[in-house]
Amino acid sequence: MFLCPADDLAEGQYREFQLELNAEPTWLIVTRRGGVPRAWLNLCPHQGRPLNFAPDRFLSDDENRLVCAHHGAVFDPDSGVCVAGPCKNAGLREIGVEEYEGRLFATDPA
Repeated sequence: MFLCPADDLAEGQYREFQLELNAEPTWLIVTRRGGVPRAWLNLCPHQGRPLNFAPDRFLSDDENRLVCAHHGAVFDPDSGVCVAGPCKNAGLREIGVEEYEGRLFATDPA
Protein backbone atom coordinates (compact mmCIF):
# COMPACT_ATOMS: atom_id res chain seq x y z
CA MET A 1 0.00 0.00 0.00
CA PHE A 2 1.43 3.34 -1.08
CA LEU A 3 2.45 5.68 1.78
CA CYS A 4 4.27 8.63 0.20
CA PRO A 5 7.06 9.69 -2.14
CA ALA A 6 10.37 8.60 -0.56
CA ASP A 7 11.60 12.21 -0.51
CA ASP A 8 8.73 13.12 1.86
CA LEU A 9 10.41 11.16 4.69
CA ALA A 10 13.65 12.78 5.84
CA GLU A 11 16.29 10.96 7.89
CA GLY A 12 15.26 10.86 11.58
CA GLN A 13 11.83 12.37 10.94
CA TYR A 14 8.68 10.76 12.37
CA ARG A 15 5.59 10.88 10.16
CA GLU A 16 2.03 9.61 10.51
CA PHE A 17 0.19 7.87 7.67
CA GLN A 18 -3.27 6.37 7.46
CA LEU A 19 -4.16 3.12 5.70
CA GLU A 20 -7.59 1.63 5.19
CA LEU A 21 -7.64 -1.99 6.39
CA ASN A 22 -10.88 -3.94 6.43
CA ALA A 23 -12.71 -0.64 5.85
CA GLU A 24 -11.19 0.76 9.08
CA PRO A 25 -8.60 3.54 9.34
CA THR A 26 -5.24 2.31 10.61
CA TRP A 27 -2.55 4.82 11.61
CA LEU A 28 1.18 4.22 11.20
CA ILE A 29 4.35 5.88 12.49
CA VAL A 30 7.04 5.90 9.81
CA THR A 31 10.66 7.00 10.20
CA ARG A 32 13.97 6.64 8.40
CA ARG A 33 17.16 5.53 10.20
CA GLY A 34 20.46 5.06 8.38
CA GLY A 35 18.55 5.52 5.15
CA VAL A 36 16.22 2.61 5.92
CA PRO A 37 12.48 3.29 6.37
CA ARG A 38 10.76 1.71 9.41
CA ALA A 39 7.07 1.63 10.37
CA TRP A 40 4.89 0.65 13.33
CA LEU A 41 1.24 0.84 14.25
CA ASN A 42 0.62 4.15 16.00
CA LEU A 43 -0.51 2.52 19.25
CA CYS A 44 1.42 2.77 22.50
CA PRO A 45 1.53 -0.64 24.22
CA HIS A 46 0.91 1.09 27.56
CA GLN A 47 -2.73 2.08 26.97
CA GLY A 48 -3.30 1.63 23.24
CA ARG A 49 -3.34 5.37 22.57
CA PRO A 50 -1.63 7.07 19.62
CA LEU A 51 1.89 8.28 20.39
CA ASN A 52 1.52 11.67 18.68
CA PHE A 53 0.12 14.82 20.30
CA ALA A 54 -1.45 16.21 17.10
CA PRO A 55 -1.88 14.91 13.55
CA ASP A 56 1.55 14.06 12.13
CA ARG A 57 3.30 15.62 15.19
CA PHE A 58 5.51 13.43 17.39
CA LEU A 59 7.81 14.06 20.32
CA SER A 60 11.40 12.83 20.44
CA ASP A 61 14.19 13.10 23.00
CA ASP A 62 17.80 14.31 22.61
CA GLU A 63 18.74 10.93 21.07
CA ASN A 64 15.84 11.18 18.57
CA ARG A 65 14.00 8.34 20.29
CA LEU A 66 10.22 8.43 19.89
CA VAL A 67 8.38 9.64 23.02
CA CYS A 68 4.71 8.92 23.71
CA ALA A 69 2.98 12.26 24.18
CA HIS A 70 0.53 10.85 26.76
CA HIS A 71 2.66 9.07 29.38
CA GLY A 72 6.27 9.60 28.31
CA ALA A 73 7.19 6.08 27.19
CA VAL A 74 10.43 6.21 25.15
CA PHE A 75 10.88 3.94 22.12
CA ASP A 76 14.07 2.91 20.33
CA PRO A 77 13.71 3.98 16.66
CA ASP A 78 15.60 0.92 15.38
CA SER A 79 13.61 -1.78 17.19
CA GLY A 80 10.39 -0.10 18.37
CA VAL A 81 11.05 -1.41 21.90
CA CYS A 82 10.16 0.77 24.87
CA VAL A 83 13.41 1.62 26.67
CA ALA A 84 11.93 3.83 29.42
CA GLY A 85 8.55 4.63 30.90
CA PRO A 86 5.40 2.77 31.90
CA CYS A 87 5.66 -0.02 29.29
CA LYS A 88 9.41 -0.72 29.45
CA ASN A 89 10.48 -3.68 27.27
CA ALA A 90 7.15 -3.79 25.42
CA GLY A 91 7.34 -3.16 21.71
CA LEU A 92 5.45 -1.32 19.03
CA ARG A 93 3.92 -3.58 16.37
CA GLU A 94 6.19 -3.35 13.34
CA ILE A 95 4.76 -3.01 9.85
CA GLY A 96 6.87 -3.89 6.83
CA VAL A 97 7.82 -0.91 4.68
CA GLU A 98 9.97 -0.74 1.59
CA GLU A 99 11.25 1.88 -0.78
CA TYR A 100 10.75 1.18 -4.46
CA GLU A 101 11.25 3.53 -7.43
CA GLY A 102 11.23 6.62 -5.22
CA ARG A 103 8.10 5.69 -3.27
CA LEU A 104 7.42 4.14 0.15
CA PHE A 105 4.99 1.25 0.54
CA ALA A 106 3.62 -0.61 3.56
CA THR A 107 4.19 -4.28 2.77
CA ASP A 108 2.77 -5.99 5.86
CA PRO A 109 -0.27 -4.06 7.11
CA ALA A 110 -2.21 -7.11 8.32
